[in-house]
Amino acid sequence: MNLRRMLPRDLEQVAAVETAAAAFPWPQSQFASSLVDGHICTVLQIDDVVLGFTVFSKVLDESTLLNIAVHPDFQGHGYGRQLLQQGLTQLVDGGIKQCFLEVRVSNNGAKALYQSLGFDVVGERKQYYPAHNGREDALVMSCQLFAQPQVNESQQ
Repeated sequence: MNLRRMLPRDLEQVAAVETAAAAFPWPQSQFASSLVDGHICTVLQIDDVVLGFTVFSKVLDESTLLNIAVHPDFQGHGYGRQLLQQGLTQLVDGGIKQCFLEVRVSNNGAKALYQSLGFDVVGERKQYYPAHNGREDALVMSCQLFAQPQVNESQQ
């Protein structure tokens, strides 16, 4: 398993994961724009096959998780948690202090994952997501990010 920066050559596989995992997927062009815009984009790859990804935006010391997905054939194995944990660590290393995200109110699995990693509900966006029969509300969640204290070897 390899977690690494998303590259332009990954876009076709990333879009395929998104199409398999999301009812209303981003088009491949949106992922390409994220790379051009300097978003923090990561893929989870096994044997040259992309199984999942994350896309974070950042402004000053805040970030937003714009998209995360794991191919449905590989869900339930902790890959989403690994992707998110790696992304949050990368944010902390980059000086980010807070991360936001939106999640469908009906997505109980994602909400449980986010809460287990320290995200709390801080708001709601009415009619935020497209749905098969109209629109669906989103919960806004936030997590305070803290750098791990650095242990100076001379202090040990």
